[in-house]
Amino acid sequence: MPEIFAALDLGSNSFHLLLVRRDGHELHTLEEMKEKVQLLAGFSDGKLAEDAVRRGLACLGRFAQRLRMVPRDRIRIAGTHALREAGNRQTFTAQAERILGAPLSIVSGEEEARLIFMGVQHHAPASKAGQRLVLDIGGGSTELAWGDHGRPSELISCKVGCVSLTDAHFRNASAQDIAYRSAREQVLADLAPLVDRTCPPEVIGTSGTMESIQQVLAANGWGDESITREGVDELVRAITQGRWLVDAGLPGLAPERLDIFPAGVAIVAALFDVLNLSSVSYVDASLQRGLLVDDLSPADPEEDLRKNTVHLLQRRYGIDLAQAKRVGRTALRLFDHTQPWWPDPARWRDLLRWAADLHELGMTVGARHYHRHGAYLVRYSQMRGFSHLEQRQLALLVRGHRRSFPGLAFGAFEPATARQLTRLLALLRLSAILERSHSDDDAAALTASVEGNRLRLSFPEGWLAAHPLSLRELEVEKGQLASAGVALEF
Repeated sequence: MPEIFAALDLGSNSFHLLLVRRDGHELHTLEEMKEKVQLLAGFSDGKLAEDAVRRGLACLGRFAQRLRMVPRDRIRIAGTHALREAGNRQTFTAQAERILGAPLSIVSGEEEARLIFMGVQHHAPASKAGQRLVLDIGGGSTELAWGDHGRPSELISCKVGCVSLTDAHFRNASAQDIAYRSAREQVLADLAPLVDRTCPPEVIGTSGTMESIQQVLAANGWGDESITREGVDELVRAITQGRWLVDAGLPGLAPERLDIFPAGVAIVAALFDVLNLSSVSYVDASLQRGLLVDDLSPADPEEDLRKNTVHLLQRRYGIDLAQAKRVGRTALRLFDHTQPWWPDPARWRDLLRWAADLHELGMTVGARHYHRHGAYLVRYSQMRGFSHLEQRQLALLVRGHRRSFPGLAFGAFEPATARQLTRLLALLRLSAILERSHSDDDAAALTASVEGNRLRLSFPEGWLAAHPLSLRELEVEKGQLASAGVALEF
């Protein structure tokens, strides 16, 4: 019988349910459920509104059906800002515990920040630099957690969130720009204790607010790889200068975020100003994952975690490990011979290695279009240690390592990134062609050189003549790479 665990986050805006299966130190997600409850909406005189309580309990009744087969001692439930602040919380919590059959803990703001930090650390361990700041914007509060080498070192909770701010400034506003400016003034006042704080180079944002901002920036061409100050400024202008659509907001915005999005932008913009941030990277981590990680899974060093994630996928989908190693060996040799192309070699070399490790992932689905199947699996699998951006980049490399060169797909990335991905894909495609024999005894001791966008391969005398399949595919590849702006010579 598999070990199934569950965690519930009863947030001020949404309730979240996470179910996982434990396999050693790994936690495999079985299901995630989310309902927009807005428990804090209508909060008055220190009490939850009756309608909000009814919405919350009805949601828990639905979640309870999914939890029937989970042992009660494997369920963790945390209430956050709305329940911390409510004078009538006992009415809600008693009924919630009766519905779920498990105890409910109301966590402090600092404990909420710690759990969110641990959820981020489990999904994306801190880099070798060690220091990071994690930001989480909830419905009623904003949590900040500074950490050093994987452990939280300072925890702060500020009483400003997107639901409470929406209620105070946007619900009955006659003018969007006036409502935004008044909301921003309140946020700056609430965040005043953070002024002049030193921030580490790595700043991570979680929560629905950060996710929706990232999605809107990408959909409008204002930034795809991270949330930047320039991108946030574009959002502010869109909200305050007449580009906000009453019924739809902005392209890329999910309908359920429409009402609270301007307030979320006001909080994020204020955080950029108060903390003097240049960019924030979104990570899909959560308090509910932090609840489970605390009990069930130790932290992993970043490199070991990514290596383990790739090896897990290789085992799960029965990848030919020997062929993956051959293609990876040739790809990295080409990479090392083309150093002028790589201003940040460590980042791109790792990405190429992982793509080679996973390039035949889709074979388990079907051989004919395995590159497409593999790209889908990489894009949507749980890949702990990898960011969403890295998964998209890996998926593109797996998709494009054979057949037609997917030129249009590079338009989804910023120009500098697209150029480097094009070059990586060229090396991966060539490596797959050169290792067509699937034999360790048949590899070419080739060398490579680059000049601008020109790539030249040099082979031992007679190698190409002895490998007519690779020769034929290299001839075809000239045209494929030319369409991507890479001139191949051999």
